[in-house]
Formats: sequence, C-alpha cells, structure tokens
Amino acid sequence: MKNPFKKKAPEDGEEQASPKPKKEKTKSKKDVGKTSSADSAQAEKILKKKKKNVKKVPKKDKTVKKEKLPPARLVAANEAAPSDNDPNSPGGGGELTLEQIAVLKQVLGLKSQKQIEKFESNFTPEEIARVKKDLDDPSKRKVVNKKNSNAAEADNKGFAKYNGGPQAFVGVDPTKWRLESFRFDGKSKCEVTGDLEEVRAPIKEGVIQFITSPITYLAMMFQTNMPQFSAEKQKYTLLHRMGTYQYRPQGTMDADDPNATGTFTLLLWTYQNLPAFPSNEFPMNARDKYTDDMTYQGHKLHSGPNVPILPGRGMAIGDAPNLCVIKDVDPSDVFQGTVGDCWLLGAISSMAEFDGAITRLFKKTKLLSKRPLPGPNMYKITLYDIETWKPVTYEIDERLAVKSDGSGKLLSCRLSGYGELWPALLEKAMAIHCGGWDAIHGGVCTQAWSIMTGCKFQYDISRNPKTGKFYALTKYNSNTRKWEKHYNNPKDDPGHNLWKSDWPKEGGGGSGEITEDDLFRRLCAWDDVNFIMSAATTGAGGVSSVGQDSGLVEDHAYSLIECHENVAGTGISLAKMRNPWGSGEIDDGDFDDDGPGWDQYPQIKAELNPVFADDGIFWVTKEEFFRFYQTFYVSASNMTEFLED
Repeated sequence: MKNPFKKKAPEDGEEQASPKPKKEKTKSKKDVGKTSSADSAQAEKILKKKKKNVKKVPKKDKTVKKEKLPPARLVAANEAAPSDNDPNSPGGGGELTLEQIAVLKQVLGLKSQKQIEKFESNFTPEEIARVKKDLDDPSKRKVVNKKNSNAAEADNKGFAKYNGGPQAFVGVDPTKWRLESFRFDGKSKCEVTGDLEEVRAPIKEGVIQFITSPITYLAMMFQTNMPQFSAEKQKYTLLHRMGTYQYRPQGTMDADDPNATGTFTLLLWTYQNLPAFPSNEFPMNARDKYTDDMTYQGHKLHSGPNVPILPGRGMAIGDAPNLCVIKDVDPSDVFQGTVGDCWLLGAISSMAEFDGAITRLFKKTKLLSKRPLPGPNMYKITLYDIETWKPVTYEIDERLAVKSDGSGKLLSCRLSGYGELWPALLEKAMAIHCGGWDAIHGGVCTQAWSIMTGCKFQYDISRNPKTGKFYALTKYNSNTRKWEKHYNNPKDDPGHNLWKSDWPKEGGGGSGEITEDDLFRRLCAWDDVNFIMSAATTGAGGVSSVGQDSGLVEDHAYSLIECHENVAGTGISLAKMRNPWGSGEIDDGDFDDDGPGWDQYPQIKAELNPVFADDGIFWVTKEEFFRFYQTFYVSASNMTEFLED
C-alpha cells in the first residue's frame, strides 16, 4: 500500500534533510581552542540572532544588556503541555462529540437505528480508555518514518520547529477543532513530514484512537475496504502532528458524498483558528494593491486555483491556538523559505534580538496585539526609503505568497512553531519596498538594516588577501565628504560605491587594517553596545570557507549573535552564530552541539548556558570563526533602546 504522507526531496531554499550523524569527537583537551591558519577572504551577505544572553555591564557604562535569563518561550515550554486526555480536547473526557460519532458511523457503515444504538452503547468512556491503552502495545506499531525521537528535548521541550507541537495547543478552544473525513487516491503534498506509524489493529479501534487524539495525530489513512478484512489483517497509518508542516492531501472528496471515489479513506484533524473565507478567496474589497500582481522568476504567483495562503484559516499554515502577529520577538522566529534572500532574513533575524526594533516597524497597525482578527486583516509596516532617507508605510493584507507551480507551498518564509506572523509579513513588505520578490533574491544585510532602521553607518569588513589583515568599507566617500547614493532595490546598486573607512569609535576607532585578534576584540565591544552583526562564508574574489566544515553553506549569511573573549578565564574566545534556515549547523567544531569543549570546560558551559537543539544556532571558537567566515557586517547603531523586558 503506497504511503500518502511521503514527502518529496527538498528543493533549493527549502527544508533540508535531517543532518547526517556526526562523527565521534576524539579531540584532546589541548586541541580545544588551538590556533590554526585562516583563509584569506572577504564576502557579501547576512545573518541572524538569538536574544542576547549578556554580561552585566559596570554601573559607569550606560549601555544596558539583557541578563542571561531563558526567553519567555523556553519558560513556557517547561510548563505542562496539554494532552489528548485534557477535558478541552475532543473526547478527552471520555465522551465522544457528535462530530466524532458521525465519523465513526460513516467509517463503520452504520445505517440502521438498531446498529447505531448498539454502537453508542458499546463506546463508553471505559471502552475508549481500554482501546487506547491496548493500542499503546509497541508490538502492534511499526514506525514507518521516525523523525522526532527526542522531540521533547530537541525542540525546546515540546515546541516543534514549525507547528509548535503540544505546547502550541495551550489555551485551546475546543470549538475550533474540525474533524473531516475524505475519500482520495492517496496523493498528498507535505513540506516537512513528522513521524509516521503503521498500526496493525482493527480499523474500528484505530478510528477511536485517532478521533480522541487531535493533539498527537494530524491524519489517519487506510484502504477504504479495510474494515471488511478479517480483524487480524486490518491496518492503518497515522501521521503525527509534531514535526509535520503544511500537509495537503490532493483530490479529496467528502466521504459523505454518495459519488465520492478513491481507494483510501482519510481522516483529518484541523485546528481552525480563524473562520475560512469561501473557496479560500480573500475578500476583494479588503485586498492590498500588491499581492494579486506579484511575480517571481518570470511567473505570476497567484492565478486561478493557485491562491495565496491565509494563515490560521484551515490552509495548513498557522493552524494552532498560538497564532499571533507579535508576542515574544526572537531570532528563532525566522525560517527562510524558497526565495534566495538569506541576506534579508539573516538581517531580520539579527535585528530580532532587539524586540522593540521589530515592534516599531508595526507601530501604525491598529489592535496589533489582538491580531489576527476573524475578519480580513490589514497591517501597516513602516520602512525607510534609503534613496531619500524618509519613512514610508506599506499597508498589506494577511495573504502570504505561494509558489507559482501550483504546489501550494509558501514562497515566503515559514512560520515558526511559536506561531508568530511578523517575519513573513515583514519579508512581504520588504519585497514590495525593494521592487518585488526577484529584487530580494541576493543582496547584503547592511542594506536591509538601513531600510529597517534608517541608519547610514553600515560597515562591510573584509580581509586583505595580501596582508591577511582586515579593513572596513562604508558608503561614505571621504574624498568628497559625501555619502554615495543608496538604492532600495539591491539589483540597482552598482556594488562599487564602497570606500575604505575609519573604524567605529566604539571598540577603539582608528583607521587602517587590523589583525584577527583586534577585530574579534572589537566585535565583542560592538556586541556589548548592542550593534547588529552578521558574517558570510564568501569573501572578496569569491573566496569561500566551504570545505572548512561539512555543515557550512556556500555563499551564505549567518547571524552573529554573541561574542565573548576569554570565557570564564579559560583563554578561549567564542562566538554564537545562527543559520537563517533555522537548521544546518557545523558538524565538527570544538563547541558545536556535541563538541568536546563543553565537557572539557564545564566553566564555559556554566557561563554561556548553551541550548543544544537543531535550531541553526551553534558556537565557534575564535580560530574557527576566522576559518569559517570571510566577510563581516556591522550596523553601527546602538540598539539598547529597543531591548524590551
């Protein structure tokens, strides 16, 4: 029997395959932090950030840094997660809802009143509990695809990367669950597939298990005539909600339709946060003036049945109770989609370290804390026109762009498991501001920071291949004492209008070239005064760091989140990085997630309090930092005022 939940191979820019097993680390203590020669290089792109775990600043220093406290979302993740046995979960109290009973009747073919009465008398709360306990027997279950063996630990104790996992269903409204039954031929599309289980048990019992477990299971599939088989030959497949992203069955027909055809029966649990619009069409009188006409790579994105995604309205995006616009801004909210705009999303992720800087962009949106609302949602986002250095506000609707190929996949960045819409809405506004989706395919993060902050003082830092030292570039021409022209569209920027510059006064100022040690010291100083920073794996002349570690991505921008010198008095300096994909880390670093450094230097682990997860965040030593990255970007604007409690 073919598997309707099977996922196609990822495309460029989409979710990558699970990381290959890391080779066992055998480095000795003396090797950790050992200096090695760095490649000559430079680069071009961007990065991202996690909320600052910051050192306490002396009282004489006016700069305020965040203390090393867990983000609010991690605190919430440690709280008890809801379960399918909670009274607010359909069937959780042991009593089946009318919707659940209707599905059971349909699946089992109960038609006469006598059959129905017998059925209802048999399925008492005690019988339901017995069935679910019996199906917990591992001998009856075959894992077809296991991806979340450590989901509770690996994704911040219950928060799945995209759909939120059980923790996303805190505060669930039981009236918003939708249980649907379909006939189809087994075809489906799914961007990321969670665990799949094949269970050998009577369909009747499997249906009970599924319809009373909406938090655990997203879908159940079985051959439509399977209930006619002998009980010992019956089997079905369960798709776990945890870890599954944008599951879309194809060619479905309502199972109650007398004309429904299809080899398989599909049961589907959907949490519909917001009411759906007819045919998933956003009301014409509420549409913005941009989305309908969007194009990418020569193709119109939205036409005919290829409609944009409406988050939270039953289109497999944002279908969880935690859907919001902005709640707890964090770099980990950002996940790159299918556009090659790591420079932009890296820049956004880095800036998300400073909560207020993001919320300020949405300040003209009314009732922001209450959105999305049941009716059509409109958002006002204010950016800077860097050709005139004046603010400009874009009013956009809630629709998110999809690919033009009819797959229904998001073109824009994905929603994280924390349910925050702001990254996708901001990316949409930036695409409009820059001239369209094609315009943001490639760029540099300093341009994005200028547009989002209005700050001109953006530094590109590169290595001189002849001297091995570093120099700084800005768009300030010291010869004419004027700023070069800035462009909103990255494709309009000629790229040769950068000039050698003095260094920011924070960190020491001065001019000329500096060494690796001096640059790292300055990066730490800039981190202390809350500058936004990032690094790229490609440098001048196309020199690349790829090959230094199998986990590095070529021509890619990473957020530089933190810099620490001489951590815990060990003599080891470390930098904290983030991949805008939200996954993809180095494989063989001294202080990667399973690196030897954490055990060899427990005092470093105690001071930095690392979180080990497949979240794209990792630590590198100073020596690795200069081997892995060739170009560095700094927005020299103190962001302290944008730190929120």
